[in-house]
Amino acid sequence: MNQEVLDNLQLAERWKLIGTQTAIAKRFQRLRALPKSNPRHLKAFKIGNQARYRLLDIMEYEDRNAQRSRRTIGSNQASR
Repeated sequence: MNQEVLDNLQLAERWKLIGTQTAIAKRFQRLRALPKSNPRHLKAFKIGNQARYRLLDIMEYEDRNAQRSRRTIGSNQASR
């Protein structure tokens, strides 16, 4: 089992996000603040005052949200 842990900058690199460290941190904070029932909720844990993300949680998040985007794209193409 992979126990790799990412910080904000590593996750931003993974997702190819561009912006200041502050802007990226705020974006992730907004995703973490969403209700846990929301598919866009970003799981994290704290070490001191720093948010960290388990790679397995990130992969699950990416899969969950990729499925949603595929459904949205499919429904848009079906309505044409």
